[in-house]
Amino acid sequence: MAATGPRPCRYIESPAISAFTITRTTAVNNITLNKHCNCRFIFFLLTGAHLRRAATQEAEKRRASLGNVPAVRHRASDAFLDPHHAAILFRDSRGLPVADPFLEKVSLSDLEEDESQIFVKFFKFHKCYDLIPTSAKLVVFDTQLLVKKAFFALVYNGVRAAPLWDSEKQMFVGMLTITDFIKILQMYYTSANVAIDELEEHRLETWRQVLKGSVMPLVSIGPDASLFDAIKTLISNRIHRLPVIDHETGNVLYILTHKRILRFLFLYINELPKPAYLQKKLRDLRIGTLNDIETATEDTLIIQALRKFVNRRVSALPIIDPEGRLKDIYAKFDVINLAAEKTYNDLDVSLKKANEHRNAWFEGVRKCNLDETLFEVMERIVQAEVHRLVVVDEEDKVIGIISLSDLLMYLVLRPTGDCEGASLRNEHGPIEEKDEPPNPDEAGTNAAPSVDNEQSKERVVVDP
Repeated sequence: MAATGPRPCRYIESPAISAFTITRTTAVNNITLNKHCNCRFIFFLLTGAHLRRAATQEAEKRRASLGNVPAVRHRASDAFLDPHHAAILFRDSRGLPVADPFLEKVSLSDLEEDESQIFVKFFKFHKCYDLIPTSAKLVVFDTQLLVKKAFFALVYNGVRAAPLWDSEKQMFVGMLTITDFIKILQMYYTSANVAIDELEEHRLETWRQVLKGSVMPLVSIGPDASLFDAIKTLISNRIHRLPVIDHETGNVLYILTHKRILRFLFLYINELPKPAYLQKKLRDLRIGTLNDIETATEDTLIIQALRKFVNRRVSALPIIDPEGRLKDIYAKFDVINLAAEKTYNDLDVSLKKANEHRNAWFEGVRKCNLDETLFEVMERIVQAEVHRLVVVDEEDKVIGIISLSDLLMYLVLRPTGDCEGASLRNEHGPIEEKDEPPNPDEAGTNAAPSVDNEQSKERVVVDP
């Protein structure tokens, strides 16, 4: 079987078994190939961290940068955080979480001198490498894979997006996201009686050619770049997922997201000095979008919601009743259920009907009000593991949305002046995302052509 993965990989097919066993030249990885929906999946039960540490890590440099970290069990800042989340960070030889080296290197007096810089210094100290777990799964698609099979694979693996690998060029060339699925449905859907042939017949490479005039470059970052640079890259490029790529090997090591970065901060939030503004109410702070929110009703059709996602460039639609009170929410991620349930050929269905599949587990829309403090909002969004909170008034009427990117912009970029020119409304309101490609030379990032600017979570290679 021809190599369809990153450069260091060599795949060996065993004809004796139907679920092919794949071996990798680096000894730390055992990869299995499974079949589903008539397409093949390679599960990388490795982690970029293993690759990085085994192949290119400069041990002395890394040891010096972290200092001598004592084997003190880390005090998780909040009981609701799963200990597994803490365990992926800093660990001693026994595998136990240890204290953050940032607190060993920086004195509290220095942090308290200018409280607006506390989180800035925290994220400038930590590198993207620090968030890479010792074991993870990533999903990678070959560009020759059929579009339909690719989206089934996203559902099968429970991820929102995946890097695209070009076997001929032997390089990552872009990302496939739920936004692509939405664009395909919105572009080619005519009625429930007409099949979407493009979804059935197009390969990913073909779809990339269809979008050639409007694609954004794939933005990546190196493992030794700071988390501050990662936050700046995510927000300035208005993307949701940032691949960490080892530029020496070409391997995707991990996918950074706003959620993972904020969760990382909350592991140590109680050990850091707390700026006074964390106790200020939302009504006293300029955070999020508090006007001209794009909404929907329970009678809004799926195809109408998809058009709102594409034309207004929003990531979620609060569903309101005739009085404007919050009833539910329909997000981009919910659209992938159309692939899971194979109902994408009938989009003339109401959002109320579309949301029925999740009623058994859905805990309700996460919301907040203007009288809650910034810290309460941060804590709720981390605990609930959601991407946004809907802001409501005393009558439960929708008045705004506050997202993860809004929070990180306020905490990290506002104190440094790096948020100038960036809109907090790009995910929720009328201001559209920029169409021009981002600067590939910014903050240690590299760019390659991409299907879309929204980027991924975990990893598995899929061969057509």
